[in-house]
Amino acid sequence: MALSVQKVREQDAIIDFKATLVSSDYAQELASWFSRKSQTVRLDGFRPGKAPLSVVQSRYADEANRAVINTIVDRALTTIDKEHKLRVAGQPKVTIEKADSKDGFECSISVECLPTIELKDFSSISCEELLIDISKKEVDDAVDALFKRYKSHEKEPKKDKAAWCDKATISIKEKGTPGKAQQQDITLAEDSDVTWLPLHQGIHGKSTGDNVDVKITYPKDFHEANVASKTFTYEINIEAIYAPITFKLDATFAKEFDCEDLDGLHKKMHETLKNDQKHLVGLYHKRQILDALNDQYKMPLPKSAVEFEFQQIWKKLQDEIFAARARGEKEDIDLAEIEVEYRQIAERRVKLGLLVSEIAKEHKIALTNEEIQREIMMEAMKYQNQMKEVVDYYIKNPRILEKLIAPALEDKVVDFVFEKSKKKQTKITVQDLPAKLKGVVPGYEDDDASASQKTSTTKAPKESTSDGKKTPAKKASTKEKGE
Repeated sequence: MALSVQKVREQDAIIDFKATLVSSDYAQELASWFSRKSQTVRLDGFRPGKAPLSVVQSRYADEANRAVINTIVDRALTTIDKEHKLRVAGQPKVTIEKADSKDGFECSISVECLPTIELKDFSSISCEELLIDISKKEVDDAVDALFKRYKSHEKEPKKDKAAWCDKATISIKEKGTPGKAQQQDITLAEDSDVTWLPLHQGIHGKSTGDNVDVKITYPKDFHEANVASKTFTYEINIEAIYAPITFKLDATFAKEFDCEDLDGLHKKMHETLKNDQKHLVGLYHKRQILDALNDQYKMPLPKSAVEFEFQQIWKKLQDEIFAARARGEKEDIDLAEIEVEYRQIAERRVKLGLLVSEIAKEHKIALTNEEIQREIMMEAMKYQNQMKEVVDYYIKNPRILEKLIAPALEDKVVDFVFEKSKKKQTKITVQDLPAKLKGVVPGYEDDDASASQKTSTTKAPKESTSDGKKTPAKKASTKEKGE
């Protein structure tokens, strides 16, 4: 069969081919199919394999044409793969132009490809490396703050009535419903959240063994929609009351944190502050690297991948809008304007995803088995009652596992590029760090963005294979919603 496959156009990430077969060869393919079919077909009135060829051709004409078309297309795709070695991004699009014994066969095949990426020297990337300078005063202030907010209670229950700052062990269940009451501890706070304040007030002044009914009204924006805006009465049984321990800022207090003395507590606090800031500083460095990579590389992107990414983040926005409407919140949102922004984010994600993948491949960067196991366990711990099932699920589904560990691999690639980049070191205090992070790290937007977010439910999505960048969208409601 003299099948001809020619490349006819290459534009952006799309390569178009044309596959043709002359009419005589197409007729021969049909004849071969009918010949094979006639040897095995069973038709009423004929013994197996003895039906006349003309009858088989009449009965199975459509099936034969479909089978021959599929065979030719498969051969064309095999030829394209063998001769052009393309990095295909999605399923090729095949359009049949003609297919019959008179005119022959012709089809167009459109193949979407991943771009060829030639990596540049990472030393051309300039970054600001933040070095956190944690002063003795900052450590002292952090220890003092810990001392003021730290609460601990006596091991033996007290006999007096419950007072503010006491810890009460209670059992609680909705009144009038079957089922076992749940046990929990609660530290009585006079300034508790307005939703739970009735619970604290109901226990205050009561004694061990007392029973009390408490009404709680959930706010309309409560995270569990099935109880939002509803009022429930709970039966409370006070099982034990524990008085707070009054500490002094001394070695005894330090031992609460597994430190021998105050000096040890200060050293531990220094490390804690250092580690806390390390994560934020890492996000700052990461954003610089991904911004630089995004600016450095220009490439045609596979439209199907960009569209898929856009639909993923666009659906999340639609879900947030729907939830806002369900809560009766007002809207002030220009979807057409936001769509442009979201498509730009989708393009950035796809481009950076391709770059991260290429860098990892080129420089043999991969997660160790221990790192992969850690990512699986961190995810499984979100489902305390189904941890084993979650672990098994990821182990048995490599593609799903690949998505789970992608952010960790991205961090590893970014760290690699950051080490190779040209860095200018800047010492900075803990107090000055938030100003440095504004508009760069999620949660530290610039002043204008922060002002708009106070009245916004919908924000542009956080980027993963693209850095954690977050761009505030327009106002979607008058209610603030955290991400």
